[in-house]
Amino acid sequence: MKNLKIFTVVFINIFLLLSPVRIAMGCGPDLYFDGYSFINPAVIDQDSEYAPYFFYFKDFYEHFEKTKEIQTRDNIEEWNEIFCDQVPVKAIEDIIYKAPLSDIKLLRTAINNKKYPLSPRLKLNPFARHLKNKKCKNTVDYLIFAKECEPHVSYFDAWGPAPQRDTVRMQKLIDKGLKEFKNTKSNYIKLRYTYQLIRLAHYKNNYPQTLELYEFLLPKSDPVESILNYWIMGHRAGAMMKMGKKVEASYLYSLIFENCPSKRESAYRSFKISTEEEWTAALLLCQDDRERATFYAIRASSESSRTAEEMEKIYDLYPDSPNLELLLVKEIRKLEKDLLGAAFNDKTRANKQFFGIPRKDRGNRVIELHKFVKKCIDEHKIKNAQLWKLADGYLEFLAGDFYAADKTFSKIESDIENPILQEQLKVFRLALKINTLEDIDSEDEKEIAEIITDEPLYKKYRDFPDFLNDRLSYVYKNQGNPGKAFRVKYPISSLKPNPQLELIDDLLEVCRKEDPSKFELALITKKDGTTIESELMDMKGTYYFANGKTETALEIFKRIPRNDMDIQQFNPFIERLDPCIDCNLPDSSAYLNKVEVIQRIFELEYKAKSDFENGATYYYQLGTAYYNMTYFGHAWKVMDYYRSGTSWSYDKDQIFPEYYSPFGNKENQDMTLALEYFEKSRATSKDPELAAKASFMAARCELNMFYTFKGNKYSSYGNKIPTLPTEYRRYYDLLNENYNNTAFYEQIVEECKFFAAYARY
Repeated sequence: MKNLKIFTVVFINIFLLLSPVRIAMGCGPDLYFDGYSFINPAVIDQDSEYAPYFFYFKDFYEHFEKTKEIQTRDNIEEWNEIFCDQVPVKAIEDIIYKAPLSDIKLLRTAINNKKYPLSPRLKLNPFARHLKNKKCKNTVDYLIFAKECEPHVSYFDAWGPAPQRDTVRMQKLIDKGLKEFKNTKSNYIKLRYTYQLIRLAHYKNNYPQTLELYEFLLPKSDPVESILNYWIMGHRAGAMMKMGKKVEASYLYSLIFENCPSKRESAYRSFKISTEEEWTAALLLCQDDRERATFYAIRASSESSRTAEEMEKIYDLYPDSPNLELLLVKEIRKLEKDLLGAAFNDKTRANKQFFGIPRKDRGNRVIELHKFVKKCIDEHKIKNAQLWKLADGYLEFLAGDFYAADKTFSKIESDIENPILQEQLKVFRLALKINTLEDIDSEDEKEIAEIITDEPLYKKYRDFPDFLNDRLSYVYKNQGNPGKAFRVKYPISSLKPNPQLELIDDLLEVCRKEDPSKFELALITKKDGTTIESELMDMKGTYYFANGKTETALEIFKRIPRNDMDIQQFNPFIERLDPCIDCNLPDSSAYLNKVEVIQRIFELEYKAKSDFENGATYYYQLGTAYYNMTYFGHAWKVMDYYRSGTSWSYDKDQIFPEYYSPFGNKENQDMTLALEYFEKSRATSKDPELAAKASFMAARCELNMFYTFKGNKYSSYGNKIPTLPTEYRRYYDLLNENYNNTAFYEQIVEECKFFAAYARY
C-alpha cells in the first residue's frame, strides 16, 4: 500500500503538472494557439542557412541578432584572408569594430612618422602592429574613412522614430571618399570604398545617386571575389525598390538571399512580388533553374502560399534544393494545426475565431502534399529519402487514414537508420496509438498509466500530455464517464466554482470502486494519499444546499467524516448591518460546520412556527443567515467556493467566465429566501425596532436584486448611489413611512449613506 501511494503521488505530479494552461476565458493567461505538434526540429538540417526562413516563423525574429553576428564574422574572416592569416582574428575585430576613430588616426600618424610610437593600447594589438610595420597607408586611410561614415549609416530602432541624418555631412564624406577611391591602387580597398559611398547615398535617401555611384564606381576597378559585392547589391536593390523597380530589385534580393548569409535576413524581408505579371517578369531575369528555384522557395515561405505547388516547381527545377525539406516540415507543422486531434481538441472553436485555424482548404492541402511526397519517394531524386518516407506515413495519419499510416510506419521501420528519424518514427507511432484510443477499459488504463510514467518520449515531447488528456476526455465523455472526462484535463478545484452533479457522481463511483485501476487512482488521489471523495461529497451537498434542497444536503454532509467536515467553519447567523464581506467577526463568535449550520436552520424554522411570541426574531435570524450565505454576505463560503469581486456587474444569469473553470463561476446571488424571511419577521413582529431592522435588511435584499437583475447597466465604480426604480425600493419607502420614529431608523440614517440619500427623497 505504501508503494502504491508513492506511485500515485508521482503519477499525479506528472499527470497534472505537465498539462499546459488553456486559452483564457476572461482575466487569465494570454491567448495562444492551442494545438499539438510532434515534429522534432532536428529532423531537418539545423545548420541550414535557410532554416530560419522556412521552418519556424518565430525563429525569423530570433535570427535577427544572429544575422548581425554572421555579418561581423564574415567581414572579419574576409579581412583575415586579405592579410593571409598573419594576425589573429580577434585583433582584427578589435580594430575594425571596437577601436575609436582617434586610435586609428594615431595609427596613421605612427605609419607616417617612424619616431612616433604606437599608443600602449595599439601596441598590444597584433593587427595594428602589422599595419604599421607594413606601412599599409591605404588600408588605414580606408579604416579612418569607414569610422567617419559609421555614425551616419548605423542601425536604428525599427520601432522608434527614424533618425535625422546629416545629409550635408554625408555628401561631404561622399566627395572625400571619391578622392580616396581615385588615390587607391588596391582593387579590394576600392571595393570597400565603393560599398561605403553607395551606402552613404542610400542612407541619405538619394536613390538616383546610389545607382549613379554604382554605375560609376564598379567599372573603375577589377572584379574582386568578396561578400561586399552582395552588400553593395543590397543597397542597389533598395534604391531600385524605392524608385519603383520592384521586379529588378526583387531579383537582386533573391540572389542575395541565395548567396549571402550575412544579408539573407534583410533580403528576405525586402523581396516584394505581389502580382502574377511581376512574377513572370522576375522569372525572366533568372539566369538558370537554381535561381528560379530560389524564387519559388521565397514565395513558398509566405503564409498564404500553396506550398505543395511551389515545392513541386522547385523539385522540377532543382531537386537537390536544400529548401525542399525545410518547406516539407514547415507545411506539415501547419497541417498539424489544421488536422491533428481536430475531433477532440476542445479549443478548435477558439483557434478558428482568433487564428483562422483550421484552414478551410486543409483537406485539399494535405492531399496535395501527400501526392507530392509520394512522387518524390517514387522518383528517387531527393536526398533524405528516410525523412520523406516518414512524412508519407504521417500525412496519412493527419488525413485520418490511421490504418494506412500504421501500415506505412511498419513498412519503413527497417529502412530508418538515422537515430533522430528513428525517434521521430516512435513519436509518430505513439501519437497514432493515443489518437486511436476507443472504449477505454481497465486494460487500456493500465497501458495509459505505463505511457505516462515509463515512456521517455511522452515526457520529452511536451505536447503529449495535452494530446493524451484531450483524447481521453473526448473518449470518456462519449462512453458516459463525464467525471473522468473532466478530471483528466482539470484539477478538482476547477469544478468548485460551478459544481456539476453528473461529474461529481461519476467521480464518486470511481472513488468507491473496490479495485480501481492505477490510472483511476491517479484521478482521485491527492498528494497526501487520500482520495477526493470528501471534497466531492462536500461539493454535492453544497450544490443541493445552494439550490434549496436543504434536507438532501444535510444527509450528504452527514456522510462526510467529521474531521473533513470541520475543516471549514462558519457562522452565518451573526448580524452585520454594515455590508462587509471580509471583515473579522467578533472574537467571541461560535463557529459551525455545514451540518451544524443546516441543523441550526431547521431548529430556527421549527421555533419560528411554534413560538408565536418570538417567531419574528427567529425569522429575522433565518433571513440574516440566508443573506450572509449569499454573494453579498460574510458567510458566502457556506454555499460557494469562489467569489469574484466584480461578478455582479455582468449580465450572465449568475454564471460568469472564469479562465481556470470550464463551467464558469456560479455566484449565489439569489436573495429570494433572505427577503422572504425578513418580510415574515417584519410582518409578524410586534416590536417596531425589530420590524424596522427587518425592513432595512429587506431593502438591502432589494438593492442587491437591483444590482444583479438581467439587463441592469448600473456600475458601482465611484460609489455612486443608484436611483432605484419603484419595484426595487418598496422596503426603503416602507421604512421611511412606517418606521421613521424608531431608534433604529435614526441609527441607520446616520450610519448608512445609501439609506440617508433615499430618506431624503
